[in-house]
Amino acid sequence: MSEYFVGRADRDRHGSQDPMEPAIPGLPPQDDADHDLTAAAAPTGPQHVRFGVPFNGVVPIWHDGAEITWHRPTDGTDLAQVLGLGHVETEDGPSPVPEGWSERVETGTLLPPTAPDADACPVLDDAAAASGAEPGCAVGPVLMLKAITPSGRRAINDPGTGAPVPLSAPLSIEEAMGVTAGDFDITGFSVHIARLMLRAARDRAILLFTLRAPHDPEAHHLLSAPSEVDDDGVLHFHLGTLLEMEGGAWEQAQHSGGMALLDLDVPYASLLADTRTHGAHADPAQQSLDLERLVAMAQPVVDAILQPGFPFALGCSFIIPD
Repeated sequence: MSEYFVGRADRDRHGSQDPMEPAIPGLPPQDDADHDLTAAAAPTGPQHVRFGVPFNGVVPIWHDGAEITWHRPTDGTDLAQVLGLGHVETEDGPSPVPEGWSERVETGTLLPPTAPDADACPVLDDAAAASGAEPGCAVGPVLMLKAITPSGRRAINDPGTGAPVPLSAPLSIEEAMGVTAGDFDITGFSVHIARLMLRAARDRAILLFTLRAPHDPEAHHLLSAPSEVDDDGVLHFHLGTLLEMEGGAWEQAQHSGGMALLDLDVPYASLLADTRTHGAHADPAQQSLDLERLVAMAQPVVDAILQPGFPFALGCSFIIPD
């Protein structure tokens, strides 16, 4: 199953190596990097977009075609609390799937910046003020998100046209990633990945991570994880990747057909905060999840999806039974 979704390493029609192979995938040639990734034009009309995995408070916007831009919400919205968790409207994804399965990817609409009336759009005025701009001036495009159901999270709880999330202007790589590796919030990123894993197990879905490079319209499969939870409350994740993985939990991986295969079995109860925090007879449904244990569960996945290089071009989708 994993091999089917991850695919096999090969060369494209021009004979070049798969973009997973360079030491730092996702980056264009050095002489083009600074110019091409910071000069994205603002949308001039509504644009259909998909999303990469949020990190550092930044969301990668995957435009139709080959463009990727990186933005930070300017109204305080944490899109890591919204995206990937089953709250946002989805559409069919591009991956080939067996009969009886479908790939779901989240989608939104990117609207061009406007100069709203100061009284008509206080959200955008607050965003402008936070960025140092004058009230009534947009500081970037506006992302419209529709809740998958009317009971979605408050940030997208609008069954009509959707709820607006004002965004910054496109960020450069340094602005998005930070200057050094230490600027990357690995803990926050790992917790988000753990939450994606919990959702996949709950829905008995296959969690698929992809890498997409700027100017490359294709998303390349990095890792797949068929997931489930059994009647005893044990979470099972079957990780599969074509990447060459070493160290940590991957030392226990099996190897077949060029793939590294690793099974994770995690009792859900082991992820709960200590009972001394909530009382020995606390209802598990009311107990909070332990951050360190979530990070530990996600570590093998994080190690794999960050192994090629930078995380700013990562995407994820859920392949679910019909």
